[in-house]
Amino acid sequence: MDYAIGIDLGTTNSKVVLCELPSCRVVYLEKFTSPKIVDGDSIDFDIKQMIPCLKQALKACSMHVGNESIEFISIASVGESGVLVYDDGSYLERAIAWFDKRGGSYADALHAEGLAERFYGVTGIPAFGNYGLFKLLWMRDHGVDLKHATWLPLGDFVAWWLSGVKGQDESLASRTFAIDVKSGKTANEILERYGMSAGLFPGLVESGIPRGMVRPVLADELGLPRSCEVCVSGHDHMSGSVACGLDPAREALNSTGTSEGILTVNEAPVLTQESFASRLSNGRYVRRDSYSYYASLPTAGFSLAWLSGMLDIDEDVFFDEMPGKLHRRYLEGEFDGHEMVFIPHLRGSGPPDRRVDARGCLYGFTGTTTRDDLYYATVLGLVFELKRLYDCMLGAQVRETVKVIGPAIKSPLWMQLKSDVLDVRIEACRVRESVARGAVMLTAQKKGLDAKPQIETISYSPCPERTKYLEKLYETTYLPMTRTVAAYECKTR
Repeated sequence: MDYAIGIDLGTTNSKVVLCELPSCRVVYLEKFTSPKIVDGDSIDFDIKQMIPCLKQALKACSMHVGNESIEFISIASVGESGVLVYDDGSYLERAIAWFDKRGGSYADALHAEGLAERFYGVTGIPAFGNYGLFKLLWMRDHGVDLKHATWLPLGDFVAWWLSGVKGQDESLASRTFAIDVKSGKTANEILERYGMSAGLFPGLVESGIPRGMVRPVLADELGLPRSCEVCVSGHDHMSGSVACGLDPAREALNSTGTSEGILTVNEAPVLTQESFASRLSNGRYVRRDSYSYYASLPTAGFSLAWLSGMLDIDEDVFFDEMPGKLHRRYLEGEFDGHEMVFIPHLRGSGPPDRRVDARGCLYGFTGTTTRDDLYYATVLGLVFELKRLYDCMLGAQVRETVKVIGPAIKSPLWMQLKSDVLDVRIEACRVRESVARGAVMLTAQKKGLDAKPQIETISYSPCPERTKYLEKLYETTYLPMTRTVAAYECKTR
């Protein structure tokens, strides 16, 4: 039997999965905490520590199948982090985390100078400090040598480490602010403005297409066949959409994890004044001649992990027992009339009012507030924040169904609230390791293999009465509170 390996380089955890071909069924999993270096507010991925973790995981996969053939490795990763690789084969051993705020001043300057909208028409993404170009500017201005260097998004860096071949996956390159989204060529006008060399960015490579084979020395060390090919499947959310069989015509994807995003797929980028004003991102999708329309919220699972830690509740109780219990209480209307307002800006805010310096807020607790009330308020706040994004992103183009992937699907409370607040059918897609499996599936499909999504779904339908009640709460309480807090934050900057 033939196999393939999928790699998911995530914010909190990274996964390396072994899949059968052509079914892409996961048969073995290795998981490790994505290593980071934290220095105050600055957070870097620790590349020096990541490499041995990847080696151990890949060795374990190869040992699991023995003499069976591993045809390829396909890699998905977070979108905005990258590694500088030098011509002599050395590289920086740390990469600024995608959510790190150090590039913010450069992006803010473009808005102040009135250039952000013009450049949006080129890159398809709003000027925001997370993107690769602004990280590079910060690095250059803080003493990092960019001469004889190449910027490789995180997934592309791992592909280079494995194969020795440099390239940029199209969907990952879309998160640099240095690529023309329509043509796929380097955005020279933007780079010239900053005195940056176009040579920093290698050419684009179609998602899921082989780059080359694993370097012989590394293949022997890891127990991989020397014929094993290396591919990059792209941005993690896009890769996950493949695993759940997203239908662009009638479905949107809600990908959840530490953060969460909404993705739709279109035949052309959406470059309107409205999409720019709402800070919505276009990109080159992982399938040819398609474009992603995507935006993310910095916190989702992160908010719940924060609450669990703050309340010192056992994780099994918090994530496995409490959601079912609170779901039943929610359906009985037990929280109606005394909801708290939780604004989940623990890592800044997402579209349509995207600000790196936004702060979270909890309003309405009393002396009788319980931990159940706090849990419910946190989930409701996450869903209300998602509704802000959903409404400005889709407008009248509402999809019939929103497919949800990631850890949020384990919470019936979270899923039902999404359905009731968004007033749309929710399909919780139980796909084991959707990002890593999607990476394998995309490459398998582009190789002509019969790799079809095999998913179990749980459907949640909106209740008209609850939808009406929550719509009023959203309009009369959540939105006014959000605007008031934002106005206060602007005054105190």
